[in-house]
Amino acid sequence: MNDLNNNPTNYIGRRTLYTDVEEVTDRNIKEILRSVINLHETNRQEMTFLLEYEGGNQPLKREKTVRTDIDIHDIDNVANEITNFKRSYHWGNPITLVQRGSVDSGSDVEPKAIALLNECFSAENVRKKTAELSRYVEITGVGYTALELNTRWKEGKSPFTYSVIDPRYAFVVRSSRYADHRVMVGVTYRVDDFGNKYFTAITDKRVYIVENLVKTINGEPLKEEIWNFGDRSGEINPFGIINIIEWVRDVDRMGCFERQIPEMDALNIIESDFANDVDQNTQAIWHANDIEPPKDEDGNNVTATSGQWVYTGTTADGKTPFIKPLTIAYDYGGMLKNTITKRQLILQKCNVPQRNDNSGGSTGVAMSDATGWTQAEVEATKIQGLQEDSKMQEVEVALEIIKLSPYVPQDSALRQLRYVDVKPNVKRQKTYEMTTKINAYATGVAHGIDPKAMIYAINFFDDPQQVVDDSQEYIDLYINSVFKSNENTEVVPDGGEGEPSVNRERLTQDQSDQEENSQMIGGMNKTK
Repeated sequence: MNDLNNNPTNYIGRRTLYTDVEEVTDRNIKEILRSVINLHETNRQEMTFLLEYEGGNQPLKREKTVRTDIDIHDIDNVANEITNFKRSYHWGNPITLVQRGSVDSGSDVEPKAIALLNECFSAENVRKKTAELSRYVEITGVGYTALELNTRWKEGKSPFTYSVIDPRYAFVVRSSRYADHRVMVGVTYRVDDFGNKYFTAITDKRVYIVENLVKTINGEPLKEEIWNFGDRSGEINPFGIINIIEWVRDVDRMGCFERQIPEMDALNIIESDFANDVDQNTQAIWHANDIEPPKDEDGNNVTATSGQWVYTGTTADGKTPFIKPLTIAYDYGGMLKNTITKRQLILQKCNVPQRNDNSGGSTGVAMSDATGWTQAEVEATKIQGLQEDSKMQEVEVALEIIKLSPYVPQDSALRQLRYVDVKPNVKRQKTYEMTTKINAYATGVAHGIDPKAMIYAINFFDDPQQVVDDSQEYIDLYINSVFKSNENTEVVPDGGEGEPSVNRERLTQDQSDQEENSQMIGGMNKTK
């Protein structure tokens, strides 16, 4: 077993678990679990290391052999800073669901049904559980959620439950036989007080509870093997779908700071040794030459104490006595600059924007590039596709549970929803974008673009469909005030009653006025 004080990760990410069986059955489920459990255990050790590292368990990768009485461990927890930014920026808003559109889905589903499905997730505290899920995904590279029938349903509750599973106690086994690498088994397990492990393995047909990888303890007895551990067949899965969903941060299945661990270890050593040097200079060893220490009444040497004076002079034989601290000359300014630069470089490699800004108040594209926000957005966009895929797997499970739930009325709009009717809406909010987005919406609507399409386009609200439903009356009033027919019955936008006419030269407030002040964006080609 790897020592957690030594980095056990090998920078290839959490391993994907595979099986080559054509179908999971009562006969091969235990063999499948046995074949992947060692690889999962390796993943589990790495995930434990990463979670503890982010929590601050970052032992220095060096042993101090000189002045061992002064050994400061200054841990600059950059991993936590990186993780907090990723969790806030990538996962700060729960993924909501919107209507895919009648053209795409071929459905005339009521928009109310989408809002109801969002409310079901909200009733299960999806905001809180997204924060919990994000911690596992960003730190370890993977995370798991599970949806089940809500057997304790009450009025106003969701027909399904939504849970986040610790990835150290869950995994999925994919198929190496089929090209799509489909999930064959979803597994979660627990360990009792006596060390027994109980695996819950879920296929699209059955749910097996396997004790210590040797026997199945639920379902009908297998007659021909009833003498062998009392093996059973497993319970029938009523939903016909695997309800454990795997989330991955990226295709490499690595944590957000994992690649920079060696650099963070080096930064900790630099800062610790710098603190050690300051302390060692404060408690310096004194070097004296040709100094006669003072004597007490009995003729014994007396140790000098603070505030005492030491008198020296040139002796008759020409020797010059001295007393001085035994120190190493450091370039303190250079050391501090090197520390700051190394820290910023680690954050830059992890696509974490700078927190400081120029005092001039510069904004716009050039500033976003300079501070790292552009790269952060590029990375977030790449990750978004994986987030959307996992969310749609949750939707598929939720819809199957809704169809079988006795608590959902038969005439409920939820029962009419199909997988193809829904799409996820990932929202990332930056405060300085608020004015730009609202102005873009108003300008688009004033120029004839459908208000619903503009609400989706600006990606400003947690639940765009709910905003459309709640605002429809007011949107219609605004449209009627903006668009007026002239004598030729032409529709001409005039900005609405009491509003200024539309600025045809500049459609929205944007960053275009930065060009004349920038030497990077056309500024060098301008004549002042």
